[in-house]
Amino acid sequence: MTVSIHRVVASLVRSELAGVTPHTLAVAVSRLERDALQLEEATERQIAIELLARIGYPENVNEFRAYLGHPQPLSGASLNPAEITELHAPHYMRWVPAFLDDSDTQKNARLMLRWLVAHRRDPIAAAQDSLDNLRHLANESTTWRSSGYIVYGLGCCGRADDYEQVIRHAELVIEHDREQLELVAEGLYRLYPPALINALQFFLERTNFNTSAKKKEFATGLVLLAKVAEIDDRAFWKTYYKEMDDLTRRLADWASSNSAVERILDQIEKQMVLVSLEDEPES
Repeated sequence: MTVSIHRVVASLVRSELAGVTPHTLAVAVSRLERDALQLEEATERQIAIELLARIGYPENVNEFRAYLGHPQPLSGASLNPAEITELHAPHYMRWVPAFLDDSDTQKNARLMLRWLVAHRRDPIAAAQDSLDNLRHLANESTTWRSSGYIVYGLGCCGRADDYEQVIRHAELVIEHDREQLELVAEGLYRLYPPALINALQFFLERTNFNTSAKKKEFATGLVLLAKVAEIDDRAFWKTYYKEMDDLTRRLADWASSNSAVERILDQIEKQMVLVSLEDEPES
């Protein structure tokens, strides 16, 4: 029977039926095993009918494991907003931390977390207990490999008292996993925009601009600087004028030889000029 199921699953994947993906079929297989049907003598057509009757998105953590455990990366076809509703999202966010560091599921778990935050942030933020397992992971994790996702999840959906852990994991990303700086920048911005300044200062303290290798790393860090430049809140620029002035001075020499830095600094300096003009007394 096992060989027949695998063959049927492969045929259904190729069928391009609505809602049929390798991942929803993995859920169907899990449900079929749960139901313990006697299919030893079943034809492939009969097995296909049983699988299609059970296909869908996970409704418990075991089905979630099967869904994430399929080796094919999740894609837009597998992550359907019409199917992963606001009711699903808090449950999925509660379950996903357990799979972030599992070698069999981590790739899809990380893709799932990014999708949930991007598409279902409000219902997750409204159900703060759905983030408790992510908070536990943030407290107990002994590796930096999931830190970018911790910052993104707690930063975008969490609350003010998550700040300390978000900053700690942001610093781990800056030190070890700069490919995830985009997630960090968005998470810090959502939680508390001034935290981007702290992250930038930390980044610059640990970046040596004198070698070509370090220059490449620094280019990745421009994500943080660009995110600061996007802040369109005059109160922010008034409050942190001195800190931003210090940062722009530190980066001035580097901007002269890096057009990307120069463009971002120009944008920041325009914001600072507007603040200065507002503070000038009228003649």
